[in-house]
Amino acid sequence: MMDILGVLIAFTALAAAAGAAIRYVVGGYLNGDFPLGTLAVNLVASFLLGVIVAADDPLPTIVGIGALGAVSTWSTAANEAAELARTDRAALGVTYLGLTVSSGVLLAWFGLQLGPVLF
Repeated sequence: MMDILGVLIAFTALAAAAGAAIRYVVGGYLNGDFPLGTLAVNLVASFLLGVIVAADDPLPTIVGIGALGAVSTWSTAANEAAELARTDRAALGVTYLGLTVSSGVLLAWFGLQLGPVLF
């Protein structure tokens, strides 16, 4: 029989698989000349993780990290910014990274403030 740690790992892995699939679909629909899909999933995941972490309950936090960690894709954001720079759109790449990081932190903070109201 699986112990609680095994169950948490399994739920986290399933949540991560679902999160990666969501990221792939959203990116496929919204990414183009500008990586709008990646920006969108990173910002939504930042906000939702702030809300979930504010619950101060291990299960939602672990599952949230699994799912939202897989939805958000900071390595892809860095790669897309480098690609923008490589194709002579460096200013857009820097703007994209700045917007991603600053907005992500702000939305995570906002989620942390809103979370206790919801839970």
